[in-house]
Amino acid sequence: MATMLRPGQPARPILLHLARQTAADPCDSAVGRFNLVHHRAWYDNEGEQTTRDIVRWYADDDSGAALMTQHPNFGVAVTHDFWPPGWLHNRNLFHTYRSTDWLRAQSSLQDAQINRTIGLVAGLAALATWHSPGPPQRALAAQALADTTGMTTHPSTLGHVGRTGIAVAATSDIGRERLLILHASTGGVLAYERAILTPTGWRTRVYLLLLTHTHAPHRY
Repeated sequence: MATMLRPGQPARPILLHLARQTAADPCDSAVGRFNLVHHRAWYDNEGEQTTRDIVRWYADDDSGAALMTQHPNFGVAVTHDFWPPGWLHNRNLFHTYRSTDWLRAQSSLQDAQINRTIGLVAGLAALATWHSPGPPQRALAAQALADTTGMTTHPSTLGHVGRTGIAVAATSDIGRERLLILHASTGGVLAYERAILTPTGWRTRVYLLLLTHTHAPHRY
């Protein structure tokens, strides 16, 4: 089932308020050169379902690591990835939050979308699986969303695991929806959903849940 949405409101005023009043998160005080992000994703490909649980480390020298478990696992319990400095250059992650224009550009490279609005929502979700942005960076993301047309916001949206936030929704011309749920005060990404409109209603194809954003001095 897709996320239930309250009636939508114009996105810009709510997102501008969030950008100007971005609160601190307890994880902001953590120190270490690596962004540490734990996320879980569910995929539904025409009834074939997959769940992935991933912990990633990423540093500004484009190095990092990841541990992934998947169900069904096809015989591999845990997948290990390790990237020396520079090896993650092709992921377009370096200094992502330097400006709103740069953030839009990097977001567009994360997801192959022609529609600018949908591409930004999907791209920000992808970047959130690598970065642990602080308050200024989260405010920058809210500003980038506010400056993009074609979105609606749905305050007090309940995600699939019971967390409430501000849903930012964009729907493409062919009936596909992209939904980003932000923390109402910190602006952090809580979840992302990609749904498709079917004859029986909206059906979730991808659901991404952000569990932990922090920093760590070492990989693994």
